[in-house]
Amino acid sequence: MIHRRDALALLGAAPLATLATPVRADPQALTIATTLGWVRGTAQGDIRIFTGIPFGRAARFAAPEPAPRWQGVLAATEPAHVAPQPGGQPLAGAMSEDCLQLNIWAPSTPGPHPVLVYIHGGGNEGGWSGEAGTAGDRFARDGVVCVTMNYRLGALGFLETGALLGAAYRGSGNNGLRDQLLALRWVKANIAVFGGDPRRVTIAGESAGGKNVGSLMGLPAADGFYAQAAMFSGGGETVHAMAEAEAFARHYMEALGGKDRLLTASVDDILSAQKKARATWPRNFPFRPVVDGALMPMVPLERMRSGKTPGVPLLIGSNADEGRMFLPADRADQPLSPQAISNATMAQIADLERSYAQAFPDLSPAQRHWRLLTAEEYGMPCLRIALAHAARGASVFRYRLTYPAPGGVFKGHTPHVLDVPFTFDHVTIPTFARFFGTSAADQPMADSMHAAMVSFVTQGRPAAAGLPDWGRFKAEGRATMVLDHQSALIPDPDRAERLLWGV
Repeated sequence: MIHRRDALALLGAAPLATLATPVRADPQALTIATTLGWVRGTAQGDIRIFTGIPFGRAARFAAPEPAPRWQGVLAATEPAHVAPQPGGQPLAGAMSEDCLQLNIWAPSTPGPHPVLVYIHGGGNEGGWSGEAGTAGDRFARDGVVCVTMNYRLGALGFLETGALLGAAYRGSGNNGLRDQLLALRWVKANIAVFGGDPRRVTIAGESAGGKNVGSLMGLPAADGFYAQAAMFSGGGETVHAMAEAEAFARHYMEALGGKDRLLTASVDDILSAQKKARATWPRNFPFRPVVDGALMPMVPLERMRSGKTPGVPLLIGSNADEGRMFLPADRADQPLSPQAISNATMAQIADLERSYAQAFPDLSPAQRHWRLLTAEEYGMPCLRIALAHAARGASVFRYRLTYPAPGGVFKGHTPHVLDVPFTFDHVTIPTFARFFGTSAADQPMADSMHAAMVSFVTQGRPAAAGLPDWGRFKAEGRATMVLDHQSALIPDPDRAERLLWGV
């Protein structure tokens, strides 16, 4: 049976080859007709910017539907709404459950241009499409239409309420993915009038966004909405089985104060219960998609291994010291908590700790913990995807970022998120400068990584001046681009560690 919430996702899932010729767009136009109404953006030099465009709307715990049409011309000049999320830095957009909006940076040169659709990270609990560090102006400058989207977060986007609220809500644990899929449908229908080519859409994301890219590759309903994919510190296995999703929903319900409050509680109360439930759940990343047998028929990694995922070009990798972002130095030598682990069992972690002590005797307990967590959450999941996707003959390009942060609390290490300022060419953004000490002195690294991403989006293969030839990743040689002050394509650079994981 196909649930009603899945019908919208399945509509329009025709192969890319069936699309009509892209609409010829006026490359100078700031007022544009979309399928839902007219929008007016702004110009910044040779770049056109459109922000806060509604693509969907949804009642609480319900599947999204296309946003209602509007009258007149929508001023796409205000920050997109922010999906409800606890704490964090104040954001320029207003927080609202009505948050399904997207932003576009488009070149003012004739197209059609390739398209990059970026999914923000934040543990599926935080983040925003309007963050300055992931603004798409540099991509538009280089001939790529860049789209960033919002999706529902936390309990509002990833809580499986079917067992609590009834069959009409079954599958609500995947609503955050449905939001992303609806945004891709909007892009397919509308991006041509912004100068983009709907046949050349690359989906990309970092951290939770990278995991969501992996999840989208696990959805049959998403097939045909993307021609390439890029995962930065992502994965394809951080999902709930239905029983686990329902157990966490009951746990959340108790924190909220009963199932009657799920549909009536204020956003503040929803977020307060979310924080409490997360803190008392014995696993990391509790707000994750669900293998529901409908939208997501199997674990995305298993779909890749079965050869059912579209054989699109894939760029994938992770950073050398991701775990340092999440395990403070003053606690890193203490026993690992279950709440630090996303994919493995604690029994597996105990075995791995012994193996790491034998394999890396020169590392301190804290250093081994950082290395183990980096592998568990990001390194090994990305490697498993690279192997699975390459095995079906797809073009896979793998990287490992080892460039050390020049300053801040992570000085000398390569933590989670450090790839973002380089990929988006925003090394001087104050937030990145504060956390990582990046500055104009790091521009050469940004030039290389950003150019490699532009090359991947436009040509299907990463390349940049100053980088060696980036050969395809295959199981036989495991060629991996190690990105540093002196980058190099190295065969099987993490062999000693991956063997401990059986990868």
